[in-house]
Amino acid sequence: MAATGRLAGRIALVIGGATGIGRAVALAFGREGARVVVADRGLEAEREEVVAAIAAAGSEAMSVYCDVTVEADVASAVGSTIVRYGRIDILVNNAGIGQPPGDFVELDWADWQRLIDVNLRRVAFGMRHALPPMLAQGYGRVINTASQLAHKPAAGAAVYSATKAAVVALTTAVAQEVAARGVLINCVCPGPTDTATWRASDPDWRQWKSDQLPIRRIARPDEIAPAYVYLASDEASFMVGQSISPNGGDVSW
Repeated sequence: MAATGRLAGRIALVIGGATGIGRAVALAFGREGARVVVADRGLEAEREEVVAAIAAAGSEAMSVYCDVTVEADVASAVGSTIVRYGRIDILVNNAGIGQPPGDFVELDWADWQRLIDVNLRRVAFGMRHALPPMLAQGYGRVINTASQLAHKPAAGAAVYSATKAAVVALTTAVAQEVAARGVLINCVCPGPTDTATWRASDPDWRQWKSDQLPIRRIARPDEIAPAYVYLASDEASFMVGQSISPNGGDVSW
């Protein structure tokens, strides 16, 4: 039963939890006994589906609206979690967008800024508002979603790669500030995964990328979620500022 899972009794906020990897993470947390707040921009029906699925698995969940580019929304999601459940133990900063097609020299500065706002600043917003209550209680787990492109930047994805590398650097830096106070911050760097962003990309490129991976296929979101469960659990009690990379061998070290 969920009450006996690895996250039993924990309170988790998953920002970007309505679809894709975030959805798989929220569901996995629920199966492991956490009470889960599913936050996302719009996607109300999808959020409620995740909440219902978590309830069906024997845990508890609620849905909140959150536009990660608006700091007040992120603060409200953290606040709503604490009001409902009395604390916040786990934060997943997962919302993100891909880079519009085109080379770096063709990228509109507005697109550049949006990538920074969604992929980088949202992580800062989440940590800024979740860390104080976590530090006050002397316990917390923060998991930021980066990308394997943080470690293996790709042509045609220069700004996206830069934002994800910045997420890794931000994770590591802030992790060093708070680890001794009971709050552990790490990130997951997924490789190609079957999400809406992946399906919206060029079909020929998708086929090439799948064939190029050592495992010869892309991931399902439920294959990425266990990395988050591990980092959220007490099993990861010595993980500080690390990047876990479930990527089918795309990046290996």
